[in-house]
Amino acid sequence: MTVYEPTFNDAGAPATPILDVAPFARLTIGEASYEIGTVAPGQIEVEDDAREVIAFREDELTPWKALKNNVDEGWRPVAAEVLRNTRDALHDYVGMHMIRRSGSFNPGNMVSLTLFGFDWDLRFSRDGKRAQVRLPETNWSEVDKGLMAEFEDKRELAIAALLRFSPSIHKVFEDDVEAWALRLAAGAQVMPIM
Repeated sequence: MTVYEPTFNDAGAPATPILDVAPFARLTIGEASYEIGTVAPGQIEVEDDAREVIAFREDELTPWKALKNNVDEGWRPVAAEVLRNTRDALHDYVGMHMIRRSGSFNPGNMVSLTLFGFDWDLRFSRDGKRAQVRLPETNWSEVDKGLMAEFEDKRELAIAALLRFSPSIHKVFEDDVEAWALRLAAGAQVMPIM
């Protein structure tokens, strides 16, 4: 199972290699659409020289990004990998599956949330300008003002607080997020590019 974690490089992002790609299909997932193409041989190291490498991009201005999966594995794994590379899959998974157990997102209230047995609480000041989060086996922690300003929607703030204050949460749900991406990918449509 691949763990998708953000990486940071203080020296600046490495230059993205420009790939020579021959488009052959348009992959549509929901309202998003991507070009899929075959990467010219010799540009990317692979264990099996006979294995075809494919890449995707959103539009002609976006650089091609190589994929680990290819059509030999089927379109669902390809579409799931594209999903994981183009959106915050963990955030979307939490947003779709978290359940409010009690309380409300209103100022002066506390809300208790659960995600398949992983529980956390969020409470708000009376003016709604401050919040605190409590994860399992922790005390209340102040949610920083930057996060409060970025997520005015309190439901989105609850998701962001969970992800910020539980940096290893991706390890807890990595298999579930992978399975969820594969389920979403089942609705993908593929059209050949002529």
